[in-house]
Amino acid sequence: MATCYFQLSAEDQSGLLAQAAIKTGRSEAIIEKDIWVSVVLRELFSMPDRKRMAFKGGTSLSKVFSVIHRFSEDIDITIDYQELGCAMTSAEMAKLSTNARKRLSDGLKAQVREYVAGTVQPYLLGRLQALGCGGECAITVSGRDEDTLLIGYPSRVVERDGYMLDHVKIEFGGRNIIDPNAEHTIVPDVADLFPSVAFPVAVGVVVLAAQRSYWEKVTLIHDECNRGLQQDSSRQSRHWYDLVMLARHATGQQAIADLDLLADVIGIKQVFFRRSTSRYEDCLAGGLVLIPDAQGLEQLASDYAAMNEARMFNEYFVPLDQILTELAALQDQINRITLGAREAS
Repeated sequence: MATCYFQLSAEDQSGLLAQAAIKTGRSEAIIEKDIWVSVVLRELFSMPDRKRMAFKGGTSLSKVFSVIHRFSEDIDITIDYQELGCAMTSAEMAKLSTNARKRLSDGLKAQVREYVAGTVQPYLLGRLQALGCGGECAITVSGRDEDTLLIGYPSRVVERDGYMLDHVKIEFGGRNIIDPNAEHTIVPDVADLFPSVAFPVAVGVVVLAAQRSYWEKVTLIHDECNRGLQQDSSRQSRHWYDLVMLARHATGQQAIADLDLLADVIGIKQVFFRRSTSRYEDCLAGGLVLIPDAQGLEQLASDYAAMNEARMFNEYFVPLDQILTELAALQDQINRITLGAREAS
């Protein structure tokens, strides 16, 4: 019978991680964190009476859809805003005054904050204690809106780089929808390498469709380019990498023809995430921007180099110049499609 990974001694866990690093070429820190990401997802989606939520973002694109080929370390969770007492559609919310939209947004954020601290945090802590590692774990609430949980875990890795953090970050949001979605099973990447060890298996994980994630990435990058990348734009270059991977994949080829889905994504962002510089409406009018200005390019280059140094790419590194070339072409392609659709309507 296989032995549970968490029942191994600290020394045996360390030895397993070292073996896995040799076999895969990935760092021990990445392998270890991937195991913890899997166990956190398992416990989160087995939570009784949980609100309607979905796993999305880069980690889902990597672990579920195999669209991107890098290690994605954070867990991005959206709670459907309709679960938080708002029955309006995005079109109805768009008709609200600016002040009314802000009150609605603040109310949803408050409910997420209460749910994270009052329900999710104590539940996860109890589950980690049941695993026998609760005494070595710490779960703290973080984020400006107190919508993030940082799950510190007992690392068995001796040498770590500065890029890979020894905690799992779960970011919760309650100002979006979770459709379309499907349920998936998620396991650590190295599970097949050690048949005598039982790794955590997360079943029934509700995952946002990759096609919606495609347009979420497109509009996120558009917003960042229009705002201008800030000095604190570390850990942002992954979005440009992810979009190139999505565009190369069948997922992107399917999504690019679905302008209704793009319009739906924009409708939500116009209500809850609009800044004076966002110009989301340009995405449907031939004005999409995916390439930042000169200062932004410097920020991207620095962050992307740090990602590569930390061995975040699973032997599938794409030079930043190539990413920018492909995204410039994608920008032109989407703009032609949206302009054509607008002229035909």
